[in-house]
Amino acid sequence: MLDTSLVSQEEIDFLMEAGFIYRDAGRYEEAREVFTGVSLLRPNSEVPQVAIGTTLFVEGKLDECIEIYEEALKKNPESAYAYAHLGEAFFMKKEFDRAREALIRAVELDPEGAFGKMAEAILDVLP
Repeated sequence: MLDTSLVSQEEIDFLMEAGFIYRDAGRYEEAREVFTGVSLLRPNSEVPQVAIGTTLFVEGKLDECIEIYEEALKKNPESAYAYAHLGEAFFMKKEFDRAREALIRAVELDPEGAFGKMAEAILDVLP
């Protein structure tokens, strides 16, 4: 059994940043590996799972990323992070009603934060 208490939050943050750098550099497999590792270290957190979803999103794998975001919301049904990205994925699939529902929920959960603002920006361009 993995003793996750031996890994500090600072180390988790470093790993997450490395994963985002891999993703942004187009090294998607490495990004998913890093985020998967973090999800093993923080099994109750939706954050690394949403990060996997963002990597799939960038790759254009919208159905897969939607599945991942929905799984993340099972871990934390109050995650504005997951709702904002779920809404973005539905928007890109042109499933505007589903996008609107997820985005409104993100704004409700994070009205002044980054994910609420992200959701508002997408809501502003929804048809």
